[in-house]
Amino acid sequence: MSAPKGNQTFLRKYNRRLLVSLLRTEGPLSRSDLARRTGLSPSVLTRRVQHLIQEGVVREEGKGTSSGGRRPTLLSFNPDYAGTIGIKIERSRLLAARVDLGGRIVARDTVELEDPADAASTVAQIEETTERLRVGRILGVGVSVSGYVDAKQRIDFYSPILGWRDIPLGALLERTLHLPVHVENDVNALSLAERIYGAGRRFAHFVCLTVGEGIGAGIVLDGTLYRGAFGAAGEIGHTTLDPDGPTCRCGERGCLEVYASDRFLDAEAKRLGHDGISALMDAARNAKRDAQEVFARMGHTLGLGAKNLVNLLNPEAIILGGERMDASDLFLPTFEETVRRQSFPQAAARLEILPGELGPDGFLIGTAALVAEDTFGAPTTGGLA
Repeated sequence: MSAPKGNQTFLRKYNRRLLVSLLRTEGPLSRSDLARRTGLSPSVLTRRVQHLIQEGVVREEGKGTSSGGRRPTLLSFNPDYAGTIGIKIERSRLLAARVDLGGRIVARDTVELEDPADAASTVAQIEETTERLRVGRILGVGVSVSGYVDAKQRIDFYSPILGWRDIPLGALLERTLHLPVHVENDVNALSLAERIYGAGRRFAHFVCLTVGEGIGAGIVLDGTLYRGAFGAAGEIGHTTLDPDGPTCRCGERGCLEVYASDRFLDAEAKRLGHDGISALMDAARNAKRDAQEVFARMGHTLGLGAKNLVNLLNPEAIILGGERMDASDLFLPTFEETVRRQSFPQAAARLEILPGELGPDGFLIGTAALVAEDTFGAPTTGGLA
């Protein structure tokens, strides 16, 4: 990628970001590698690299392989240059972490929410946990929440799980934190983490499907997270399976979430006389047929929803995540069988179905990565912040 023509200030910012992005995603690289990849002249490259080393963003890391002359010095992105903070808002608690620029969690905090339906109270608790984690150089804060989130405006327009509407999380938090704040749908954040650090690294097109308190889908197309025109893409949990079915917490009837989320499993556990989802899982693993049938129905229904995504988007892979992956052995076989049997045969034959690599931490890693991507992601000619 060559730098665009333009004024010198813009070019310096562009070249800096271009070099850092390459080293962050593909390093370590030698100076000659960087010159070839960027088209920068040796003199410009030397100055830019020296500035980055002095700043601490880039560091020298040993020697590369010789192609006939001296072995080149390799350059790498420095993940310890700074940290970011990721916070996930759940139905009854906050999960928070300080994360380095390589996606490694270095500190954690968990907070039980005093009143989840009260957004002002939750914002105050986010501010408190951020201050506890705010050690060293912090570039910014990422916050992920369920539901319809407009990442550009940083507003949670609607979260059925929390009962929130039109909460300007970004603006509210920046007033007191005095740090850049990014807001994203929680499944999109997980998808970002899997794309950068996890199972999505080898796919250009994939769907990250989460199962648990809600059902959501993060969509990555051509390596880029797809949010839709207004941020609402991926709300597969609120697609309709039966217009005459039970009422969903979103207010509509017969949503996928009614038949495949934790609310479904809780209701089935109660119907069968089990004390919650864990007891229902134990019964299924102990060969209790009625409990096994519950998870089979869940897998089948979830598979129908995923089949629609496969036929609509033709992804290379479905990556599964979320809290209820602890029951994947119980629903995944039926899920996969349904997806492969009911999708277009040619698409299903090449589709990979696999669990995420990051587990529950992926939500926090991806939420924190929102800040790193904004700061160090690949530049565009549309302008730099």
